[in-house]
Amino acid sequence: MSESGQSPTRVRLGTREVDYPSDYLQPLQDSNHLIGDSEALWRELDDKGYLLIRGMHNHEEVLAARLYVLERMVGEGGRKFVKGRPWQEGVLDARCGHGCLPNWQGKNDVTHSEPIIKVLEGPRPFKFFNDLFGEQTRSFDYKWLRAVHRQAFTGAHVDNVYMARGTSRLLTMWTPFGDVDPNIGCLAVCEGSNKLPGFEKLHKTYSEVDVEAVNLNGSGWFTTDPFEITERFGGQWKTTEYRAGDVLIFGMRTVHMSTANQTDLVRVSCDTRWQPAGEPSDPRYVGEFKKPAQSFGLYAKDDKAPPSAVTMEELKAKWGFQ
Repeated sequence: MSESGQSPTRVRLGTREVDYPSDYLQPLQDSNHLIGDSEALWRELDDKGYLLIRGMHNHEEVLAARLYVLERMVGEGGRKFVKGRPWQEGVLDARCGHGCLPNWQGKNDVTHSEPIIKVLEGPRPFKFFNDLFGEQTRSFDYKWLRAVHRQAFTGAHVDNVYMARGTSRLLTMWTPFGDVDPNIGCLAVCEGSNKLPGFEKLHKTYSEVDVEAVNLNGSGWFTTDPFEITERFGGQWKTTEYRAGDVLIFGMRTVHMSTANQTDLVRVSCDTRWQPAGEPSDPRYVGEFKKPAQSFGLYAKDDKAPPSAVTMEELKAKWGFQ
């Protein structure tokens, strides 16, 4: 039975169809009972690679932020939502796919609007991370705000390949704007991937890559096949049914990906990064930005950018993963 008490449902984790819950994709366990005990929370992060915190954000403020994003999508012009349905439902037009939805990643009038910042940098997350680190914290100015269409998903990766030029004491917080489940697309983590012995080679090779420095041609994902991770290295894929206000927190070496959006609804979510305020920050993600998104590999926007030097498949062959 699923978390909601119903029979398992067929979902798509990356490129694979699996039942949820099943041996392939199991439910996450929340860590709310550990709040107030920073040592216990760090042990949980070290043991499992993640913290699922229910109700981190105010439920109504998250729903208000979602409506704000949908309203901005309407204002962007072009056919995004299906005719005959209120835009507040977020039902996408069948023709709305890649390139149809806005790219708001970065620092802009949407990511730093009052409804969004009220959630992402409100008193609740600041108190949580200040208590967790035992000192004042900061969030990257760069926000990874996404609207995800049907069939879209994120492949398996670790965040260290994107943001390792500052302190190593860096955590990701994934915030869904609204109630989401594996059918509409939500984050999944490979439990134990941050420390299990089977992942040692992966972390000594892939996890140490700076995808911008090597001028990678591609997204930086290690794979789109979740079983390539578990069958080669170990661990257990887990996800959950998230309610508006819930968050998933994890470190830079936890392997994660998402289930695919198999609905006509847009999924809205945002990644934020948190660290001690007094430690160095990756300079690419703090301050002002000349470009709205990362300007390397798959995301290159500059026609004058040098040709990509290497692909992930070439790197995997070099490391002996093929």
